[in-house]
Amino acid sequence: MATWKRLPQECRGEYYFSGHAYMTRGIQDALSPEEIAFIVADLHAFVQQENGIDYLQLYESDDGHRVWCIDQLRQSIKDSGEFTPEQLAELDYWTMLRPDEY
Repeated sequence: MATWKRLPQECRGEYYFSGHAYMTRGIQDALSPEEIAFIVADLHAFVQQENGIDYLQLYESDDGHRVWCIDQLRQSIKDSGEFTPEQLAELDYWTMLRPDEY
């Protein structure tokens, strides 16, 4: 199992990675369930620490592999009232993927 670290974010943001989480086939094939759980837990801890983060979070393993976590909706959009709860349930997700899957 590789050791993963979160790379510094490029800018601050208002993303909370609180919607449904989707993992691509590449992530499921390349990472163990423990590695995925570590990244998700670290991501959510960072969100709480910073009270919102950039929509793109990068992780790198000690063997040089990278993982991207991309959130779909800013908190201000969720709070805007533009979408019904049903629409938000469909639109509020984030994805974990390898860079070559983008």
